[in-house]
Amino acid sequence: MSEYGITERGVNIKRLDTIMDEVHTGLSDGWGVNTRLNPKSKLNVLVTNFSDKIAELWELGKGIYDSMYPSSAEGISLDNACQFGGTVRETAARSYYPIHCTGVDGTPLDTSTIIASATNPQTNFVLLNPATITRSSFNRATVKVVSTASTAAYTVSIDGTLFSYTPKSTDGPKEVLDGLKTILAASDEFTASVDTENLLLSIEAVDETASYAMILTENLTTDTVTSIINFASEQNGDIVLPYEAITNIVQGHADFQGCTNLCPYIAGRQEETDRELRQSYVDKIFNRSSRMLESIRSAILQNVQGVKSVAPYENDTNVTDKYGRPPHSVEIVVDGGDAREIAQQILARKAGGISTFGSEEVSLPGEYGEEITIRFNRPTYVYTWMRVGITQSGVEDLPLNYADRIKDAIVARMDELNCGDDIVPQKFLDAIYGSCPGISYLDITMFASTDEADTPTTDSYTLRSKTISARERAVTSETMIEVALDG
Repeated sequence: MSEYGITERGVNIKRLDTIMDEVHTGLSDGWGVNTRLNPKSKLNVLVTNFSDKIAELWELGKGIYDSMYPSSAEGISLDNACQFGGTVRETAARSYYPIHCTGVDGTPLDTSTIIASATNPQTNFVLLNPATITRSSFNRATVKVVSTASTAAYTVSIDGTLFSYTPKSTDGPKEVLDGLKTILAASDEFTASVDTENLLLSIEAVDETASYAMILTENLTTDTVTSIINFASEQNGDIVLPYEAITNIVQGHADFQGCTNLCPYIAGRQEETDRELRQSYVDKIFNRSSRMLESIRSAILQNVQGVKSVAPYENDTNVTDKYGRPPHSVEIVVDGGDAREIAQQILARKAGGISTFGSEEVSLPGEYGEEITIRFNRPTYVYTWMRVGITQSGVEDLPLNYADRIKDAIVARMDELNCGDDIVPQKFLDAIYGSCPGISYLDITMFASTDEADTPTTDSYTLRSKTISARERAVTSETMIEVALDG
């Protein structure tokens, strides 16, 4: 086999100097004259120009070869190569926040509605589809008495469950509201309180993410209603904001009185880079796999927006395993993404007769209208603080932004860890050295906790590695990384 062209090690192209040498050798042998003697001869000029065009053809051939494989293709060629495996590049997407919107019952919100965060700089959110603040889908509501002229029962019906108070002849609005509060307070799903000054009964769902339908008797009405409505960020990308940060109404209906974010959001993203697409291709290639766990993981990663990590586990034995998984069950640990969309992917990919295990429960309709409960788990975050001690190189200077470069490299590597992946800082060294020149030695120590509020002291950084369980995921941020010059 020739050492050039398609070889056992891939493509090996001829360089310009090799081509020129072969041309000169052929001419010299044919004419009996050494054509290399005068580099400035007209013949050498011709040989150089023609050889250069031949070299370009070799490079074109290598480019065509490389464009056929995801590991070496770039740009649109990478998109085309990945499509053979059923994978496409993820386009840019907005972040979606479920917003608790408060207003008068029946307040319409059209697509011109804009809300914003109270942060600096301000982040705007828009409504992509019209919605309504309504008692038919409420999470919170304030109720008032319309009339006390009769002795008819005062009833609040929530998802078909009746909470009724039969008044005494001497009862006024306050007594009626106190009676309803006592009845509602006995429920595990709601809390209730009475504003005695304004004579309002406040009803709040214990689950801040849940929505319920409310029906009132004619002697009661709502003062305000809070419905959960999905808003999208104006900009694409993963827009991270604290809880209760989105509180400003920029533009909306006059009866739209307030808003806030109390629920987990669905992360957006920028368009996948070539590097990210190559990494996700490896994860998503199992979309057509006949192996159940690989298919479930690939389907969730490919079809559910905002998912950062998926770790599937299976108990194929006839007894409950040491992790609490029932016999013949699967446990899927998913970080990010909408719960219902995740459950739909699990249901579509899991085998018949295999149960699902986890604390998150979603009810889905089956093929014949029956209700199917799909369970999965969310990971417990292991918050990781790091101290990076660096020794400067004696032959190369550190860049002025060395600390930012080191933090960015560590955060990028931590983001690549899946649920259950241990933290081994030694595996980060190549990324740190590659992004920040001028380092001769690195020393990384850690402190880890499942409580984000923990504040490590100087003596807390004792870990050299950290074991992460199957239901945990290690996370960090730039603010949790300290970079120090040790020498």
